[in-house]
Amino acid sequence: MPIPQSMAWALKKILSTRDIFEKGNRLQEFIVGEKFSIRKCYNQLNGDVNPVSWKRLICNNKASPKSIFITWLAVLNRLTTKVRLVSWQMLNDPSCPICQQENEDVLHLFIKCNYSATIWQKCLQILKCPRPIVSFMSEVNIAAEQCRRRHKKSQVYGMVFTDAVYQLWMQRNQKVFENKLVSPDQVVDNIIFNVACRCLRI
Repeated sequence: MPIPQSMAWALKKILSTRDIFEKGNRLQEFIVGEKFSIRKCYNQLNGDVNPVSWKRLICNNKASPKSIFITWLAVLNRLTTKVRLVSWQMLNDPSCPICQQENEDVLHLFIKCNYSATIWQKCLQILKCPRPIVSFMSEVNIAAEQCRRRHKKSQVYGMVFTDAVYQLWMQRNQKVFENKLVSPDQVVDNIIFNVACRCLRI
């Protein structure tokens, strides 16, 4: 049957996959041990895709959904930082609203800014991981690697990282829209409180 244009998007998507099975005996390709393999069929429907290194940070994280969502946007560089707003010709000044020393992009806002760096160092001290801070994507990969492990300390590391990104974004917005900024110690207290409230899920 032809696919009706008035049909719901999801149903049209499902019916469009008929092409995979209509060419010859394609169904046999997904049979494993006399059973239909949903995994093989799913991989065929997806096509060739390169897995991202930070998948576990988003998928294996017990942090709050809102902090995971903001972290996901930050990793994809989709947050509306001033550098992006300037590129859209919505602003003229790309400087960081917190330190006013460099242009505000994801790399600066979450790592290079002195305010952010102070918060990261305090978080690392609480996690008993004293080390120098590296670039944002390197920190993302470290947190993602921690989230791959089942040890509770590793899970807490991922939660702290994700909530720290969220808290920094909230502080940035508060500075932009209300011209208010709390101390790094208070931000760290908020991070630890939010993580502690969700630790019962681990």
